[in-house]
Amino acid sequence: MKTAEEIGRTILERLAAQAAANRAAGDQLRADVRAVVEKHHPKRLTAKEVIKNLTRQPPPSIRRVQEILRDLRAESATFINQPSE
Repeated sequence: MKTAEEIGRTILERLAAQAAANRAAGDQLRADVRAVVEKHHPKRLTAKEVIKNLTRQPPPSIRRVQEILRDLRAESATFINQPSE
């Protein structure tokens, strides 16, 4: 019979593995969205247009793609507005 500490440790290890898998999936989705946006540059795509160009099954939610697009645009604006050295 496992002790409470062993059960807790097992649960924490499983959660850590699940979090790592979720981060990897999120990073891959972000890379896929970035690739679609760069492929169609300079046209500013909507989330629906990005989803149509993704090959994922099932497709990601529109809200998640909108969030990624906002982040990418913010990064781009930050990079563009940095002073050159």
